[in-house]
Amino acid sequence: MYKNFLVIILIPFFLYSCGYAPIYSKSVDKKLNLELLSFKGDREINNTIKNNLQRYMEKNDKTKILITTSSSYTKSAKTKNLAGDTKSYNIISTAVFKISYGEVEKTFSFTEKTTINDLDNKLDEATYELNIKRNFAILFSDKLIFQLIRLK
Repeated sequence: MYKNFLVIILIPFFLYSCGYAPIYSKSVDKKLNLELLSFKGDREINNTIKNNLQRYMEKNDKTKILITTSSSYTKSAKTKNLAGDTKSYNIISTAVFKISYGEVEKTFSFTEKTTINDLDNKLDEATYELNIKRNFAILFSDKLIFQLIRLK
C-alpha cells in the first residue's frame, strides 16, 4: 500500500524535472503581419480558414504578407448499389493561396480527400460533411502558416 502511494507521489516530481516541452514550442515566432485580401470559393471553408488565420495575426511594423484565397469543394458518388442509390461519396477539397511578401510572390496549393458512406439520416450526413469541411480548412490554414514561417 505504501509502495503504491510512494510511487504515485514520486512520479510527478520526476516528470516535472525531466525537461519535457512540446515539440512546436521552440521559440518560433508564430505571429505574422497578415492581411487577408479576398476569399473565393466555398463559403464554409473560407470562413474557417479566415478564423484560423486570425489567431496568427499581429499588426506590427514588419512587411505585410498579403493573402488571396481560392477554395473548391466537390462531392461525387463513388459506389452505387444495384438500385442506383449512392452508398459512398468521394469528397475532395482544394485551397489555393497566393502570397505576396515584399517582392516575393508564391502560390501554395493544398488538396485533401476522403471517402464517406451514405447515412440514413440526411441531417447527420450534412453535419458530418460540415465537420469534414471545417477540418479540411483547419488543415489548409495550418499548412499555410507552416509554409509562411519557413518563408520568413
